Amino acid sequence: MNNFPIGIFDSGVGGLSIFQEVKKELPKESIVYLADRGNFPYGRKTTKQLKKIAKNNVQFLLKKKAKLIVVACNTATVKTLSFLRRKFPQVQFVGLEPAIKPAGLISKKGVLVLASPQASKSKQVKMLIKKYIKNKNIFNIGCLSLVEAIEHNIKKESLKKILKKCIKKEILDRIDVIVLGCTHFPLVKNEIKLWVGKRVKIVDSGKAIVQRIKLLLKTQQAIKENKPFYKFYTTGELNQFGEIKFNKIKT
Repeated sequence: MNNFPIGIFDSGVGGLSIFQEVKKELPKESIVYLADRGNFPYGRKTTKQLKKIAKNNVQFLLKKKAKLIVVACNTATVKTLSFLRRKFPQVQFVGLEPAIKPAGLISKKGVLVLASPQASKSKQVKMLIKKYIKNKNIFNIGCLSLVEAIEHNIKKESLKKILKKCIKKEILDRIDVIVLGCTHFPLVKNEIKLWVGKRVKIVDSGKAIVQRIKLLLKTQQAIKENKPFYKFYTTGELNQFGEIKFNKIKT
């Protein structure tokens, strides 16, 4: 048993989709969440900048006694996860991998991978597409405007306009599965469903991330058994996070 919390960090509110999955599937686990909004968006940072940012985030979560750290951002996973594992060999990290494999298995027609621009251009995403999506239509689209709209809690009408630009009708006619390759996107899953229609299935990596966390905690015999607590911190503005109470920290 290990009653220390799970640590989660993202560039902003996107990782709350992972927080929600962890809370649902591991209800006794405590969680410390860092929304690094002072550095949002990660997609506009260089790899060197992201490594420094990620290192600082990990150090903060370790000060909060995190027993395991989730890098709840596809861009940060792609650009920094290997570096973090070398820098902090004592820490168990869980990174994100877009749900491209399950999408390839269930698709009969075609797949749209919707991610941040950095993630969509990454070798990881291109490798997964090549490996798991064959003989089908494939679209790999980075949509930073959608990430930013969700982060800043944009109105639904404006969000709909962005969805129309990112997920064009001519693409919808050629696919039957969408991969949400950014943790921000599940936060507006209902709005995406309304736009793409019932015939297009939507998949994300949230449940797979939780299963990986479960496995690591069981291996370490680190499952928590006491009443959980949830703490939220941000390096940026406090007024963008709805009902969740964040604590402001200095960068």
